[in-house]
Amino acid sequence: MGEPDVPRLGVYGGSFDPIHCGHLEPVDSVRRTLGLDRVLFVPAFAPPHKPSGASASSHHRFAMTALALEPFQDFVLSDFEVARGGTTYTVETLRHLRARLPRTEIVLMLGSDTLATIHTWRAWREIVEGYRLAVVYREPFDRAHLQRSLSPELASRLAPEGASLDEAPEGATIFWGDNAPVTISSTWIRKAVSAGEPLDGRLPSPVESYLRKQNLYLQA
Repeated sequence: MGEPDVPRLGVYGGSFDPIHCGHLEPVDSVRRTLGLDRVLFVPAFAPPHKPSGASASSHHRFAMTALALEPFQDFVLSDFEVARGGTTYTVETLRHLRARLPRTEIVLMLGSDTLATIHTWRAWREIVEGYRLAVVYREPFDRAHLQRSLSPELASRLAPEGASLDEAPEGATIFWGDNAPVTISSTWIRKAVSAGEPLDGRLPSPVESYLRKQNLYLQA
């Protein structure tokens, strides 16, 4: 993996309920730091866990994600999980992409909070053994604490801070994105909209206009 002539595609999935600025600039920063050619955003058909308060349908979440990605030339939107319906596990999406793009290196992007629980995912060993991972920092973030909380099996795969995909130590498959930690959450935004509080630029203006026009997140 990682030959210079092999394109690298970051894969970033989530509910995006709604997508916000913490899903955009930090992810683009990680893309640049690790030399990913593009990032594929994959909205889920249904959130894996029921969110607190009101939530938006897959149709609305997909539409908001499309609006948010427009200014980013290296971001691409996938309808794979939305069109498939039901529950799609990350490993299934990765398998699908690898089958369709055999000459592309697929790099899974995930939040630092998610890395701590990846051992609960379906076929998680297939993911960490078969793909490289890029960690997007989210608050609260403590690198040393996160490393201590991981199982030895996962901790042994951590690349040193600042390591690149091209110069990784043998056995390293989990890389630090080194972005400014994300402090925004979709949960906060949903609650703020429901309470009529200002969003203060925490999500792109076209997304805010859309969710207000569609009266999203107003009912618990």
